Amino acid sequence: MVYPIQTKEAVIKKVLMGGKPHHEIASEAGIGRSTLTYWLKNHKKNGIENLTDKEKRPQDWSVEQRLNALMETGAMPEGERVSWCRKKGIFSHHLEQWKKDILSLLTPNKASLRVKGTARLKKENAALKKELNRKDKALAETAALLVLKKKANFIWGDPRDD
Repeated sequence: MVYPIQTKEAVIKKVLMGGKPHHEIASEAGIGRSTLTYWLKNHKKNGIENLTDKEKRPQDWSVEQRLNALMETGAMPEGERVSWCRKKGIFSHHLEQWKKDILSLLTPNKASLRVKGTARLKKENAALKKELNRKDKALAETAALLVLKKKANFIWGDPRDD
């Protein structure tokens, strides 16, 4: 489980104050005794600022961190970049993928243009269908009136014949 840095700091401060035994503080905070021991060991070794220096997976990197990594490694030769990646716990192909992702956000891609074009075409298609439906109804009404006129002329005769 990943605990917020504020929780870690608060628990370590309680332990360092020395008011209660470690197991009581751990149970109050809802953490395991081994977790508290690990935090204390890290604190004694590296200080409070390194509580968050847990090795992250590539997908856990924020967009800002990815962009910073790309800027930092952009001018590096390949060997140096691989060494940098190894220290950070990622591979160079992650950098390449992040670069592609950021570039795709900056440039309009064909898919998004296609979606916009498709939306416009769908709207136009709907308008044309609506107009066609209106004209079909008008044509049907005209045909019905013509049929009624012919029937009336047949039954009562054509008024122009008189």
